[in-house]
Amino acid sequence: MTDPTQNDSEKTPGPSGVLLQVKELTIRNRAGESLLSDVSFHIEPGELVALTDLGRSGKSILLQSLAGVLKPASGEILIDSINLYAHLKAFRPTIGYVPAEYALHHNLTVAETLRDAATLRLPRRTSSQERRQRVQSVLETVELTQTTNRRVGMLNNIEKRRLSIAIELIGSPTLLLVDESAEPLVPFDEVQITILLRELSRQGITVIYVNPRSRSAGLSDKIIFLATGGLMAWFGPADEAFAYLKGLLPRGVVKDLFGLQEALEMLFNPQERDGIEWAKRFKDNPAYQKYVDDPIHNRYPDLLLQTRPLLRIRLRSASKEKLPPPIVPRANGLQKLFLWIRRNSRLLWRDKTGFLMLALPPLVALIHFVLSSSQAVATGLPLIFDLFTFLVVLTSAFLVQNEIFKEREVYRREQRTSSMVFPYILSKVWMVGILAIYQGLVWTIINSLTELGSPGGFQALLSPAIILFLVAFVGGLLGLIVSALSKTARASTAWLLLLILPQLLFIINPLSYWLGLVILSLGLIVALVTIQQGTANVRT
Repeated sequence: MTDPTQNDSEKTPGPSGVLLQVKELTIRNRAGESLLSDVSFHIEPGELVALTDLGRSGKSILLQSLAGVLKPASGEILIDSINLYAHLKAFRPTIGYVPAEYALHHNLTVAETLRDAATLRLPRRTSSQERRQRVQSVLETVELTQTTNRRVGMLNNIEKRRLSIAIELIGSPTLLLVDESAEPLVPFDEVQITILLRELSRQGITVIYVNPRSRSAGLSDKIIFLATGGLMAWFGPADEAFAYLKGLLPRGVVKDLFGLQEALEMLFNPQERDGIEWAKRFKDNPAYQKYVDDPIHNRYPDLLLQTRPLLRIRLRSASKEKLPPPIVPRANGLQKLFLWIRRNSRLLWRDKTGFLMLALPPLVALIHFVLSSSQAVATGLPLIFDLFTFLVVLTSAFLVQNEIFKEREVYRREQRTSSMVFPYILSKVWMVGILAIYQGLVWTIINSLTELGSPGGFQALLSPAIILFLVAFVGGLLGLIVSALSKTARASTAWLLLLILPQLLFIINPLSYWLGLVILSLGLIVALVTIQQGTANVRT
């Protein structure tokens, strides 16, 4: 991943990672409560840094801020001495962020997942062959070559974790941020992931990862401990962290019998005032001056050079003008649209539940056919058709009621590196249109059996078929809105009934079709605003 750099007759790998400096970072929620307070640290290119605590002290919040997802209330985040949030668009493609959730489609294969990532993250002019080569290289790096054609849903937890990291590696990030897995890994798997991240850091990538309960922290170059209240209780080398924490244990404790985790559990307690006390103790310790204050202010560079020889490269370029990374064009809107349409088709075909739901339109059309051909109800044909159109709206909405909800994490992951709003919405509208055409064709084919011998023949079905297409289209858009509004699968059904049942009153009156067109227009607008609002909520 790195290019060799010749220096004084020695061939030393030059770091492709970045210098990361965080200065007095403070993050608050919407209520004004502090989530992180006065956090500062200095991480050199190619370092592996473990981020840990004993509870909810802001680990994920810190990673989200470093990833450009959560803007701080005060303080600075500097990447190679350039403010991250002042040049967020330029830095985003260079930052890999692995969230806690597995933002993966379970019905796609490993290769398909990485090929989609390559389309979105690699430069626009990258050839298909180069994309395939990049995917193969990343598969080898994360040791997933044996799972290439396996569906994601068949992977175990550590394989899913490796795949999540692989997605971020596709774009050759210089900074990699890895959150704690929402599905906990066994200790052995945690160590394996840490070894992988250590190998990536040795290739030059700057890596910060959440290490739950301090397991395998000794494999890291540095450790960040966050105390209660989002305050920093330690930043420095792992071996010195052991000594620092054990030195603070009460008298009479047999310290040799305790590891890092036991020391933390004895020293920290869940009261916020103790977090303040621990932050004060660390600032009074010489380690704070050595590993935080002096490096941030570039004091004693010669001393730092003795411990970090690769700093020669950084110090030589220190006098040069600091510029953010160039903005390289990546996938355009049309490429993203085709990617999502292709992906939606695969997922619909492979989803057994969704595939079975495609049997609903023929069933509804068959019921209408039986009722409309019955002599006993011949006088009620208009009412039967109106009720049938309501069933079409309901069926269309049910087909897509979880379409956006189930992809929310995937959408957020892809939206973080490039804008996906319009291509994503158009791909869903395209799918709704295809399903609406399908329902109209099913009704036309089934009901054509009764019109073959009639004077009007097949042409008599054209107008009702167009009406049913529009009604199904409107129902599908309502289903998308429901999916965008819902936070759980159960809530989507409740929202669906709330929006669909009033349509029963609209459909059985002469203005139903005009109202349908109005709903169609409003549906497009509301879907767009809803998805944009969901994205904004993630970033604030």
